[in-house]
Amino acid sequence: MHVVFTLFVPVMLLVTAGIKAVDSVVQLADAPQHPPAVVDVNRPRVPEDCDLPIGINWYGTRERCLAELCAGRNVYNEYIFDAANRRRKNPCYGQSPTDFPEP
Repeated sequence: MHVVFTLFVPVMLLVTAGIKAVDSVVQLADAPQHPPAVVDVNRPRVPEDCDLPIGINWYGTRERCLAELCAGRNVYNEYIFDAANRRRKNPCYGQSPTDFPEP
């Protein structure tokens, strides 16, 4: 009788652990599936893109494009220096840092 009991306890532990593992798999299968995130690589990224057709097509107008892409950038200096230390016109110059266009 003692041998049967000593075998019965480990077997029951294995069976209940297996049931819990199957229950976890079933819960994962029943969980709602979210679609993968989509990143649009064709959207304009820099204010210079607002003069191109991609910026106008994406935002509708050049002004709205500049308002969106110039948010948080330098809007006070008319000319800025690029990475090669060349002076160029700032496309964000003159944008209001506080006025936001209507959507």
